[in-house]
Amino acid sequence: MAAFDYGRMQGTATRLMERFKQGTVQLKRVTLGTPPNEWTPAPETVETWPLSATAERLHQRYENGVLIVETGDMVTFSVPEVEPQITDRLVIDGAERVITNLTPIPPAGTVVAFKAWCAA
Repeated sequence: MAAFDYGRMQGTATRLMERFKQGTVQLKRVTLGTPPNEWTPAPETVETWPLSATAERLHQRYENGVLIVETGDMVTFSVPEVEPQITDRLVIDGAERVITNLTPIPPAGTVVAFKAWCAA
């Protein structure tokens, strides 16, 4: 029996997200540079990447067998050109959101998509 082709599945997920994406979603990364002296704030470099994504409002979810009750959004997006990090932000229709949880799908091997939970 042939092995499952996750690379092909990643392409399928990307096409589906592109087709069904909602609004404008961007991945935003702020990188701090080296300050010129101890009195001057460190310069920031801001980069953004467009995402093909869907968003769903959540009020409660199970995480590690524990019921979490909070209002936030779960954003599912195709694999971007850079690997997302928990310290990144998502900009959803112009509103910047903090990522509280970031999960690759599947958690091992070739990533097909990502899920990010954002505080409201």
